[in-house]
Amino acid sequence: MSVERYSHVESRKREGAHYTPVIFSDFISENIISNAKLGKTVKIVDPAVGDGELLISLIKNLKLHGISNIEAHGFDTNPVSIEITRERLKESHPDITPFLHHKDFLQACLEKGGLSDSKDLFASSNIPDFDLLIANPPYIRTQVLGAEQAQLLSKNFGLKGRVDIYQAFLVAMKSVLSRDGIAGVIVSNRFLTTKGAGKFREILYNQYEIKGIWDFGDTKVFEAAVLPAVMLLSPCTKKNNSHVPFLSAYIDDKNKKTDLPFVENQIDALRYTGTVRSKQVNYKVKNGHLTFDSKPSDLWRLQDEESEEWLGKVASNTWCSFKDIGKIRVGVKTTADNVFIRSDWESDIGYKPELLLPLTTHHVANRFKCTEDDKKAILYTHTVVEGKRNAYNLDDFPLSKKYLEDNKEQLAGRKYVIEANRQWFEIWVPQNPLFWSEPKIIFRDITEQPTFWMDNDGTVVNGDCYWMLKDNKDAPNDILWLVLAIANSRFIEDFYDIKFQNKLYSNRRRFITQYVEQFPIPDPSLTKSIELITLAKQCYDENDEIKRGIIEQKIDKIVWSIFDVPHIENIMD
Repeated sequence: MSVERYSHVESRKREGAHYTPVIFSDFISENIISNAKLGKTVKIVDPAVGDGELLISLIKNLKLHGISNIEAHGFDTNPVSIEITRERLKESHPDITPFLHHKDFLQACLEKGGLSDSKDLFASSNIPDFDLLIANPPYIRTQVLGAEQAQLLSKNFGLKGRVDIYQAFLVAMKSVLSRDGIAGVIVSNRFLTTKGAGKFREILYNQYEIKGIWDFGDTKVFEAAVLPAVMLLSPCTKKNNSHVPFLSAYIDDKNKKTDLPFVENQIDALRYTGTVRSKQVNYKVKNGHLTFDSKPSDLWRLQDEESEEWLGKVASNTWCSFKDIGKIRVGVKTTADNVFIRSDWESDIGYKPELLLPLTTHHVANRFKCTEDDKKAILYTHTVVEGKRNAYNLDDFPLSKKYLEDNKEQLAGRKYVIEANRQWFEIWVPQNPLFWSEPKIIFRDITEQPTFWMDNDGTVVNGDCYWMLKDNKDAPNDILWLVLAIANSRFIEDFYDIKFQNKLYSNRRRFITQYVEQFPIPDPSLTKSIELITLAKQCYDENDEIKRGIIEQKIDKIVWSIFDVPHIENIMD
């Protein structure tokens, strides 16, 4: 790679672009072509051409299929990308004269679709209908795009929630595809299972015939921490999404068998079902089809006979879900932690403001009971007056008032606080002050092993953790202890993996609202459930790690017996 191209690649990575390895590009190209109806002349396009790798791959594979009359188009807003692609195509396919457009593809789609009044560089009549589209659109979240740009994307492309620009690309590209056109696109696999992408899933399902989904999860296709999926889509003339092929490959670091089939890479692994080995790692491959609970906006998952039977058995032994006991809440968000949160206020500023409360953060996380490490303290600015949350009157708390006023420049600089008609010194998301004194379960977000613990100390929960109370007053008094036992079980790891199929790198899971609220709870009146409650309390009280480990093993054994399902490794190999 030339110095110029390397510098450009590093720059584009910062813009949300991730360049595609050759083996991955060829995999997408081959699947596009095998699903396409091709004539003598084929019109192809890459809407975010980058360094041209995808376009080059598609041309190469078309030629391998005996097609040489190729009209190739590429779009990019970066002029350097355009020139790099032009030079690479000239070198690799000198017989192809590409049409490379220094233009925003989304704008071109709006014009072609008659949705824009702009008279930009490219007249709508000049945009052809493409037979094949191949793309790795940039991943840029709304926080980076800015509110105004995000609102425009939502308005123009019908998206809602936390919009990512790649979602707009997938919605828009239908306007430039021919009736029998095929699009192969790389996306973040987060859209499959994040609650905020529900509208996007619904649009995809209703707008396209989905030819296939491949989830490559944590197999490190890209250098960056991107967990990619590939989708093969065709404009929906006769929608048939009743049996969409869905394959997944994830790293399997638990299967230590030595007689596993050998594969060269994660693409090669897709020839198998179950665990396979490569020189570097093992991969676990699943082969099934797309499913969701009731409607396309629900979380998407891979359905195979074994996993659906497993989930069905769990459902038959479920009394209710976590969400039926209490709402899953995130902790407080101060938006100025350096002001509101300290480990040792006395040492740092020479005194303790009156409004300090103990704060639970992920630093004291532990299963069943938090560690004995000292907790931080938060200057908590809210109380409840006549049933309503209000900021304290600082005149009643002179030390707190002095400290906050010493930091007024920073706090008052949070314009969003002022614009929301709040007082300059307030914590941005304080939650309900009355809740802190109640018993609650707190848990970490990103972790390999579930880490849930009981808080009976009335602490405030920081924004790096989630928590739940017993909001359901009709639930048994000890129900949170049963919740705690289920949440920390080995069973819940398998339930998460089968139901949500969403892991980060290094086998880490995300224990967030949309997943945890669906965790199952058995009938609390069962003898085994009552035993779990007793054992969870014992775990909380036991300080000896070895003895606690023995109790946890008992909990695991009982939980498995209640739900009456096998371990995941016994149904997927």
